[in-house]
Amino acid sequence: MMKTHRILGRCIQGRLAMGRGLLSLVLAGGVLAGAAASGPALGGVIDPQIFVQQSGSSPAGGDPNLIVDPGVFVVGVAGNFVLQNPLLLIVGAYNGMGTPSITYGGGVSAAAIGTYGLTKDSAVYTGTSSGTAYSQLGLSAGGSESFGNWSNADVADGFAKPSSFTLYAFALDTNLTSGNPITVGESGAANGSFIIGYDCSAGTGSTSGCATRGDIGQTPFTNAGLDAVTVPDPGTPLLVGIGALGMGAAVRRRRTNGIANSVA
Repeated sequence: MMKTHRILGRCIQGRLAMGRGLLSLVLAGGVLAGAAASGPALGGVIDPQIFVQQSGSSPAGGDPNLIVDPGVFVVGVAGNFVLQNPLLLIVGAYNGMGTPSITYGGGVSAAAIGTYGLTKDSAVYTGTSSGTAYSQLGLSAGGSESFGNWSNADVADGFAKPSSFTLYAFALDTNLTSGNPITVGESGAANGSFIIGYDCSAGTGSTSGCATRGDIGQTPFTNAGLDAVTVPDPGTPLLVGIGALGMGAAVRRRRTNGIANSVA
């Protein structure tokens, strides 16, 4: 009888172990399924990542990067990449104010239609536009260059809330390479304008775009350039004016007192 109990006990333990094993497989399968379901989120990682900032050879991550001297700033690519020639540089002019121009020692021109799938070299971007700044020009990209992000950044930096940005696409004659950012200048666009880059990994770009999404080089909002020459606080001119009036009044009082003393 005891022997029968021992045999039954071993059978039960074996079945429990098998049950735990099956449960582990089910849970593991669920984890794998969850990872597969979240796969598209990995596609949100921007790599190659093009950064636009005042200076430096690696991404500043300023969210966005403030450019207080637009006449001389840098554009680079993070990681270990060589991008195709040309590099596209896009300027989003704040409220359509001013016509931007780009200077670059290697040569620059208006971007040609068809470059990496470009369908237009200029467009108006508003809060009702669908997609990112890139998609307004026909460029395939994910990322976070949305009208909302641009608008909020402008307001946070002291500018009035914009109603639109006019986008201009330029082509720079260069193979952008990691560790070797290029020096660029911009003029003409109003303060509050944004500057972002777009390209494909070397040898993967065509008139229809980059070969795969992994070949797309673009600028995330965290490393976009914001033309943001310091905007004075609205109260500053008033305070300066009040101070000047006060000084003027004090000088007049001293002069009046001096004349009165002389007469006396």
